[in-house]
Amino acid sequence: MSELGWKYLTASDKDAIARGIRDGVAYGGPYHVEIHPADRCNIDCFFCSTAAIRGTDELPLSRLEEMMAELKELGTRSVRLAGGGEPLFHRKTKDFLSAIAKSALPIENITTNAVILTEEVGRLLIGTCDQITVSLNTADPDTYASMMQTTTRNFQRVLDNVRQLIAERRRQGSETPRINLQFLVWRENYKSIPRMYDLARELDVDTIFFNGLSFLKPEQKMTAEETAEMMRLYEEVVRRDEYRRISMIESFEQDIRPLVTEMNDRLHAERNARGAVARLAHLVTRRDITWREKIAHRRRLAELRRVERATAGLDEPCVIGWHSMLVRTSGVIAPCCILQASPLGNVFKQTVRDVWYGDDYARFRAELSRIMREGDAWQHDGSDQTVVPMCGGKGAEVCPIKSFYYRTDVEFVRGLRSEN
Repeated sequence: MSELGWKYLTASDKDAIARGIRDGVAYGGPYHVEIHPADRCNIDCFFCSTAAIRGTDELPLSRLEEMMAELKELGTRSVRLAGGGEPLFHRKTKDFLSAIAKSALPIENITTNAVILTEEVGRLLIGTCDQITVSLNTADPDTYASMMQTTTRNFQRVLDNVRQLIAERRRQGSETPRINLQFLVWRENYKSIPRMYDLARELDVDTIFFNGLSFLKPEQKMTAEETAEMMRLYEEVVRRDEYRRISMIESFEQDIRPLVTEMNDRLHAERNARGAVARLAHLVTRRDITWREKIAHRRRLAELRRVERATAGLDEPCVIGWHSMLVRTSGVIAPCCILQASPLGNVFKQTVRDVWYGDDYARFRAELSRIMREGDAWQHDGSDQTVVPMCGGKGAEVCPIKSFYYRTDVEFVRGLRSEN
């Protein structure tokens, strides 16, 4: 999953963001930019969340080259390619990627269906792209064709492309791009969750995401019985994986977070009941993971526990208005993927600097500042032109990208309390 380039920020960058939050202005940035190269797509997923606002155009290569120079001057640290449409479906994809590579700005994430993630494109991304999120979404050709409304042959193309890229990455001795394999689980494919996991392990991807669909019709949603069965299947694969490669179990269809917490608590108790000696023996004798993976996993768990203890009870507000922006194929600049239908400028009419430091962005930051200031008492009202209720939501209503990208930065999270 894209981390919005947070790891590339310097201490000075983070200080500028924190001061900007305190003063309600921008002192630098944008530090991360999501770019939509093309509004066209090579498949037609029935659940596509951007189809309604998609055009048929693509971002001209000449404007991209100009924009990369503008971003470098502004101190942007990284970019992400998404869409819109399929980000690799630009008519000049190789030139597009080469232009970004020439700017020396890292691509921290590309989210793609990987149907046209060819060997040549893959070679361009090795060493210049941190991670690729592949939306495979299901575990067999037939359900793939149904969900994606495309030919069954494309399922095998994706598998072949992923295998090819991982093999080339190893051949070159590179650790990047890491491959995140995403499955979108709903009532028509949830029974294949174990097969999804097995397939991801067969491909030897780095990370596995289990997510869900949004904007489903009532008759497409899962029943309580189906949800319970889905959670039993998740428990089966988590018991095997122990969150070594699975990094996300979520759903846009319903709030399953309490169920995931219950599952994790149950598995944790089950593990502890085996005793320290039995747990150590289990770890030592496992042959499906390497010692390097075992050690890395233990370190990762220890770090997560440290972060959870250090940030317990602290607010994690949305700071996107001081950190990042999104550039759609049409040139429209929006705050993020959730608010991409809320324009704050246009790169075909303005420079990125003029938009970022302009009146519309200033108003958006003021709206975010009000959310932070009012806390639990905040209510979306007629004065808000850009933010939506989930920007200040709680529980099931919270925005899924609100703070995940900086949440593990303990010093920054703690600093936000003093700024507000």
